[in-house]
Amino acid sequence: MVRSINEVGHVMGKKTIAEFVENQDILDVLKLLGVDYAQGYGVGKPVPLEQLKC
Repeated sequence: MVRSINEVGHVMGKKTIAEFVENQDILDVLKLLGVDYAQGYGVGKPVPLEQLKC
């Protein structure tokens, strides 16, 4: 399912984002599938905006 959605997005010229990435194993598979971005606790915990380094 993820592979198909990612491919459709790319055919449409869009970047793709995977949500709920909970660990490194999931992130590794998403990289292999060519997903462009990821978000979730496996990537980073939520923090207040004031703590972000922009």
